[in-house]
Amino acid sequence: MMAGIDKLQSVNVRELQGRSTASVEKQTAKQTGEVKSFGETISEFVQAVNDAQKDAAQEVSDVIQGRSQNLHQAMTTIEEARLSFQLMLEVRNKLLEGYQELSRMQV
Repeated sequence: MMAGIDKLQSVNVRELQGRSTASVEKQTAKQTGEVKSFGETISEFVQAVNDAQKDAAQEVSDVIQGRSQNLHQAMTTIEEARLSFQLMLEVRNKLLEGYQELSRMQV
């Protein structure tokens, strides 16, 4: 039972670390007055998804070639990449729906 709690705690720490990094970046952007365009934000999001896919492919390659014995880490990386790709697709679908709705509006 304690092992399960330890796993949850490690996941929460990772999530919090990612959030704190994002909040620091937002704070820095606000302080410097740097505002990213919508296109830049989407481009960075797609690049992050691509990087996650590459990391997952590298983890799988390492396990297959015997350079790594950490199958759990490889499966976690694959699942993270899959979820980030699904999120990207959902964002794309919502953007397309919004664009289509705007194009149907009569001016």
